[in-house]
Amino acid sequence: MRVMGKPFGSRTLLLTCGALMILLAALAVVQYRWSTRVAAADAQREKEHLDSAATLFAGEFDGIAGQAAGFLGNEARAAIESGTRTGAVPKLIAELYYLEFPQQGSAKVQRLTPEGVFAAAALPPWISLQRCTAAVLEQPAALVAPIYDIPSPEKFGDSGFRVLTRFSRFPDRCFVARLDEGYMRDALLPQLIRQSFGPTAAQEYDFAVVWADQPDKAVYGVPRRPDLKKPFFSLRPAQLAFRRLPSMELSPPGHMAVIVQHVESTIVTTGGQTASELFGPGRWELEASHKGVPLTAAFEATRRRNLLLSLGVEALLAAAVLFLVIAAGRAQRLADQKVQFVAGVSHELRSPVSAIAMLSRNQADGLVMGAERVKQYGELIHQQSRRLNEMVEQALEYAGIHSAVRRMKAEVDLLRLIEEAVDARREELAREGFEVEMAIDADLPPVEGDAPLLRTAIDNLLNNAQKHAAGGHWIRVSAEYGRAEKEVRISVEDRGGGIEPADQAEIFEPFSRGRAAVEAQIPGSGLGLSLVRSAAEAHRGSVTLVSERGRGSIFTLHLPV
Repeated sequence: MRVMGKPFGSRTLLLTCGALMILLAALAVVQYRWSTRVAAADAQREKEHLDSAATLFAGEFDGIAGQAAGFLGNEARAAIESGTRTGAVPKLIAELYYLEFPQQGSAKVQRLTPEGVFAAAALPPWISLQRCTAAVLEQPAALVAPIYDIPSPEKFGDSGFRVLTRFSRFPDRCFVARLDEGYMRDALLPQLIRQSFGPTAAQEYDFAVVWADQPDKAVYGVPRRPDLKKPFFSLRPAQLAFRRLPSMELSPPGHMAVIVQHVESTIVTTGGQTASELFGPGRWELEASHKGVPLTAAFEATRRRNLLLSLGVEALLAAAVLFLVIAAGRAQRLADQKVQFVAGVSHELRSPVSAIAMLSRNQADGLVMGAERVKQYGELIHQQSRRLNEMVEQALEYAGIHSAVRRMKAEVDLLRLIEEAVDARREELAREGFEVEMAIDADLPPVEGDAPLLRTAIDNLLNNAQKHAAGGHWIRVSAEYGRAEKEVRISVEDRGGGIEPADQAEIFEPFSRGRAAVEAQIPGSGLGLSLVRSAAEAHRGSVTLVSERGRGSIFTLHLPV
């Protein structure tokens, strides 16, 4: 049932993992398309939010500018005509001048004093007006507001109708209000930006206010490559062309007074703009630029980052599926190796136990006669008991190493340890016809570690060469000190059949045995080389293998000094 169940379980696992991989690939495609659409929608939504906030900003500023214009047409005009004090001057106005251009002579100039009255003053150098026309000055930013005077009505015939006489299209009086750029730059504009865009907008965007006809000239901030432009600072003609309506008391009772007002004026700016440009979208522009990169690129970068994170998670899931397959395969192979180990150990244990039982029974029954036969039987019993002891010791060593019960503290004399290991097997090797060569440096430095564990590793290398190199009958044991690497290299070389390249990668795994050894029915449990590797790693070293099929193998134990 195990043989039949194994392929079925492996096939089911592979099909399940394949289906998961296909689902992950489909999810990645869907997520890519979804992230593109979401990023585009987010970018559009952010642009709409910016435009809505910019519209709110423009409306707030135009309202404040309209209040300043209303101050000029009401409080300031009343003060200049009556000689009284004005009310509170809007913060937007830094300086206010009243200019009058008579038919002859130079212009008369009055300046609003801190006390709220107009007093005679010199014409500032930045005012270069020749007549009063609605204008927006740029150096410094100032607003020119003409004052239109409407004459008193005149009697016309007996009908009782009254009409207005014509008056000049170019008024001879105006206000020039210099805007407080410091107040706008330090207080007003930052406050309006916070109110319109939110308190955290400055962390994501750079804001600037520039002249609409000169984008490189900034009123506030530093001009950059904007993601949004919103014109503002737009005043209606009615806010600049001030009128004084005549008193309706001049109309006699029972008569209708019709007042016809027709104002023609040329409104220009220092840059030569027409009235439509002055009172169109606005003289200034608010620019919003995303910090670092443009807004679209920022959303694209966010999309790519989120997509990469998602794909990374999916890659981890795919890797987990792959590792699951690998782990399941390794677990299956390990289970098979354990089954083979149990079967092999059972067979290996049965053989020496049966041999010892039979030989000892023959001796006990008196079937062995003569000293030579007794000696021969004793030698056979000794060999089988030694073989049994080696298997038990290997199992105990393997369990001891992997349960971390060893503590390596003593200094180990490697020269003496190698000689003892070789001498313990020399007689047995000689009986089997092995030639043993020794090439050991006399000045091997000692290493700190566990002498019994190192002795076990060397014994296993010798035992491995003895079992698998019976055809060559030659073993060479060498040891040298590598000064550059600061390590001792202990090598056991044989002239056996060698190890297949396909088996070399797993030869040091527990319970692993080469196919050639299994086919040749060479006894073993598959723990000897695993113990060698574990002993080397326990001493912060390693073991390497150089083998060629048909020419033998060289196992080298590397121990750092």
